[in-house]
Amino acid sequence: MGKRTDKTQLEKALEILAEKLTPEEYSKVTSVMSLLFVGHQFGMSSGGFEFINLAINIKKQHKKNKYNKTLHGNVISLKPKG
Repeated sequence: MGKRTDKTQLEKALEILAEKLTPEEYSKVTSVMSLLFVGHQFGMSSGGFEFINLAINIKKQHKKNKYNKTLHGNVISLKPKG
């Protein structure tokens, strides 16, 4: 088994999820992972390419929404005393 398919990689990924997500979000993500593991396809092709494209597109959209916010809220208005 290569490094990408080692059980420790799965453990590390689950630790990251547990650290970053709320308990409810973690439960939802791991439930979906379990369904994928037992072979549920969620209406997608069995080859996994639709899942990969979905994951990539969601990551791109999230990155776009996260970093395209304006910084106007961070501007401090300075008024002269007087």
